[in-house]
Amino acid sequence: MILSILLSVIIFAALAWFLLRLAGESGVTLPRGKAVDFLTAYKYGSDDDEKDGKYTLLKIFLYALAFRVIVFILGWAASGIFSEGGVPSFLDYCEKWNLWDAPHYLDIAQYGYSHHLEDGQHLFLVFFPLYPLVVRIFAIALRNYTISALVVSFLSYSAGCALMYKLVRIDYSRAVARRSVIFLSVSPFAFFFGGVMTEGLFFLIVIATFLAIRRHNWLGAGVLGALAALTRSVGVLMIIVAAVEWVQCERPIALIRGKDFKKLGKKFVSALPLLIIPVGTLVYLYINYRVEGNAFAFMEYQKEHWSMQLQYFGKTVNMLVSRVNMQESWSFIVCMFLSDIVSIVITAVLTLLAVRRTRSMYTSFMLMYFFFNAAASWPLSLNRYMSCIFPAAWVLASLTEKRKNAVELITVCSAALFGIFLAGYLTGHSIM
Repeated sequence: MILSILLSVIIFAALAWFLLRLAGESGVTLPRGKAVDFLTAYKYGSDDDEKDGKYTLLKIFLYALAFRVIVFILGWAASGIFSEGGVPSFLDYCEKWNLWDAPHYLDIAQYGYSHHLEDGQHLFLVFFPLYPLVVRIFAIALRNYTISALVVSFLSYSAGCALMYKLVRIDYSRAVARRSVIFLSVSPFAFFFGGVMTEGLFFLIVIATFLAIRRHNWLGAGVLGALAALTRSVGVLMIIVAAVEWVQCERPIALIRGKDFKKLGKKFVSALPLLIIPVGTLVYLYINYRVEGNAFAFMEYQKEHWSMQLQYFGKTVNMLVSRVNMQESWSFIVCMFLSDIVSIVITAVLTLLAVRRTRSMYTSFMLMYFFFNAAASWPLSLNRYMSCIFPAAWVLASLTEKRKNAVELITVCSAALFGIFLAGYLTGHSIM
C-alpha cells in the first residue's frame, strides 16, 4: 500500500507538472513567480554544434548489429553451459529463442490468424499483425521462420539505434546521444530487442515516428504512426504524442487569443495527415472482424484467457507486492514479480525527471505508456514492455552528463543484469 501511494504521488506529480508546461507552451499566460519559472524552464539542450561525420549513422548501425551478433553468440555459449547435452547446433539454438509468445507470432506468420486455433478459438488475435507479416516476407528468402524473425529483430534494432542517435542529437550533445544508445542497449531486458518478439520492430517504428514528429513531417508521422499501431496496441497513442508537439510548436491558444484564426486554420489543416495513425488500429480491428465476426474479439480473449484488463496501476503494484511475499520459488519471484516492481519504480522516477529534461512530446509518451502498461491486471511481460519507454534512455543520459562514475556504474550493473536475465530466458525460466 505504501509503495502504491508513493508511486501515485510521483506519477500524478509528473502529470500535473507536464500539463502546466504544456499549458504555457500552448500560449496560456501563466502567473509569474520563481516557482512557476522553475517548473516551466527546460533543463536540456546543448551547445555542442559539432556536426556528425558523413557515415556516423552507418557506423552506429554496424556497431549495434555487431552487438546483437555478440549477444547471440554469448547466449549460444550460455545455453550450452547451463543446459544438459552440451552446446546445441545453430538451428537448435535459434529455436531456444522460440518460447513464450514467440511461437504464436511464428504461427501467425506461417498460417495466418484464421488457421491458428487453440481449443477451437482464435485466441491469438491478441497479437498484432505487422511483425508476423514482416517475418513472413523475410521467410520467403530465408526459408526458416525462426531465423527470419531473429533477422528482422536484429536489423530493426540496429536501424533503430542509428535513428535514435539522430533523434537525440537534435536536442542534445553527441555524448548524450551515444550514452542513450548504450543505456538502452544494455538495459536488463534489452535482449528482447533481438529476440522473436515485436520489441525490435516496435523500437524502429516508434523512433522513426518520433523523428518525423520532431521534424514536423506530419504525413510521415501519420504513416509511421499507423505502422506503430499495427505493431503494438499502444502504437496508436503516437497521435497524442504528435498532437503535443503540434501544440508546443504552433501555440494554438496564443493564436486564438490573438484572433488569428486564419493562421490557426492553416496550421490545423497541415496536421490533418496525423489522422492516418488510427488507420493502423482500424486495420487490426477489421482483421478481428474478418476472423471472428467481432472487431473487439481480442478484448474478450485478453479478459477470459489471459485474465488481462486495465485497472488502476496502484492496484497492480499492490498485487505484485503481495505475490513477492507468497511462498513461491526465489527464481519465480525475481523473474515475475520483484523485477516488475523495480521496473515500475525506476520508470516512474525517470518519468518525473523527464518533465524538465526532455521535450513535452517525449514526456507525454512516457506518461501514457506507463499508465497503459502498469495498469495491466495480470502484468505478464511487464519488464519487456517497460523496456520500450525509449525516452527514459536519453533522460538518464542527460542526468549523467557530467557524472562519469555514475555512467560506468549504470552500464556495468545493467550489463550484468542483462546477462543474468538472458541466461535465464534461454534456459526456460519465467522471463517474459
